[in-house]
Amino acid sequence: MAELKVGIIGAGGMGASHGERIARRKDAQVTAMADTNPAALARARDRIFGGKQCAAEYEKWQQMLKKESLDAVVIATPHTQHHEQVKAALAHGLHVLVEKPMTTKAAHAREVADLARRKKRILAVAYQRHGHRPYQKAREIVRSGVLGKVRFISVLIAQDTGENFTNPKYWRAVPELSGGGHFMDTGSHLQDIIMWISDVRPLEVCAYQENDGGKVDRLMSIAIRFQGDVLGTFAAVGVSPEWREEVSFYCADGVLNLRPDGLSYQQRGKDVILVRRFDGREVSCADNFIDSILGKDEPLAPATCGLRVAQLSEAAYKSVLTHKPVKVA
Repeated sequence: MAELKVGIIGAGGMGASHGERIARRKDAQVTAMADTNPAALARARDRIFGGKQCAAEYEKWQQMLKKESLDAVVIATPHTQHHEQVKAALAHGLHVLVEKPMTTKAAHAREVADLARRKKRILAVAYQRHGHRPYQKAREIVRSGVLGKVRFISVLIAQDTGENFTNPKYWRAVPELSGGGHFMDTGSHLQDIIMWISDVRPLEVCAYQENDGGKVDRLMSIAIRFQGDVLGTFAAVGVSPEWREEVSFYCADGVLNLRPDGLSYQQRGKDVILVRRFDGREVSCADNFIDSILGKDEPLAPATCGLRVAQLSEAAYKSVLTHKPVKVA
């Protein structure tokens, strides 16, 4: 079988990272890259090809789609650009791996998810935790029912974001490009993971944010009411001197915790079990994407995951603006 031809739209850090993974394969190759920044293209060329000119390079992604014969694209551009680029790539009959968030608006997420179904093309979101064994094991335990029904979900994502969300020289600080701040950015991963692990859907949110002088959130606190009488809290903290990611599922008969030191769970009345060994293998977003196109696997984070996150984040930001609880679409 001929190699799959993959183009990259947005050759910055994540675009180059996915491209590097694809370039290691024998059944796929990066044949074109597009970025408005020549320096980004040069860095991607160095990272993916060791500095060699092995892929066509474009300033405009539209020209790349028009001129190149591709099978798939990886999209790693500012968040608000995803909708137009995903839609155009699908219209060209291409499979798409898009960085998170899939889109910043729920209506846009529905549109591209529906288009992917009609075109019979894969639309996957780069939520890499789906391919990490501790999260896969957490999903297995929570969904097995061994801890009983989920009753409360707690999330903390804390990191030092520096000026990324306050200084307009960075695109994440510009709402027209980012669509939101820390909650939209890193927080997207955790919004996704709590729904992917537990399979509960948010019904209503009440949110507060602080921008620290910028135009997007650097701090965000959200209370969430899920289906099935499940409650939750979500804290996105962009002023922490340390990275800390904590997710807890409090259930009727036990609790499961994902912490920086690992995965643990406890059934009521029994000892805490710290999970040290995991079955299966780690899978990268790029490898899963290519394998899914070739029929060797299923997308770990399909478009439905992107849609659910778009619905939750949209409701949270609306709650901030209205100072009221908002129902999730």
